[in-house]
Amino acid sequence: MAAPRAFRGLMLAGSILTGISLLLLSLLPDAPSDPAALADWVERGSALLMWSDELLFFAVICWWAGAWGVFGSPGATRSVRTTIGMTALALALISLVVVLLAVGRLVYPVFELELSTESLALVLSSTFGALHLAFLGFTVAAVTLSWETRLGTMGRILGIIAAIVFLSGSFPWLTSTWWNSLVAVVLAAWGGFISLSAEASSNEPEGTS
Repeated sequence: MAAPRAFRGLMLAGSILTGISLLLLSLLPDAPSDPAALADWVERGSALLMWSDELLFFAVICWWAGAWGVFGSPGATRSVRTTIGMTALALALISLVVVLLAVGRLVYPVFELELSTESLALVLSSTFGALHLAFLGFTVAAVTLSWETRLGTMGRILGIIAAIVFLSGSFPWLTSTWWNSLVAVVLAAWGGFISLSAEASSNEPEGTS
């Protein structure tokens, strides 16, 4: 049954904002292998980090609110695949919250406290570790949530292709800038595809908000 347009719009906005946020992160210069150079690296990429952080805050709220409205409304009848997909999507978005907190700590000093070299290395590695976990969650969600769309078999194929891209992009510190940027764009496109074509579990009629 069709989901309310408002929820689909929220999900679409969340996926686009997430894609833009991760695209900004992908444009950062390669992190130095020398921990002593991390402070300069953060300073050079501060604008990208700041905007990515701000957008990610709104992205997570919009995407989860929209997805819950489309797939998880009270009284809904959900398949096992949809339940697994929603769980994987929740894991991905929670991981993005970790990214949000870590990046915020890099660019917004708390009580004017400067991070030590060791702390910078820990926060940066935690950021990319959380990104890795987020893309694994998106990989599972891409397969399961794309299984029951209005496009049928074509939707499943698109979901599998997106999952392969997400899985290969789950090691952003090993892949090139152009590939990480492509993964961010594919994530936004897949999220938009799901928001517009997914068969909702809700019994609420189209057009309600």
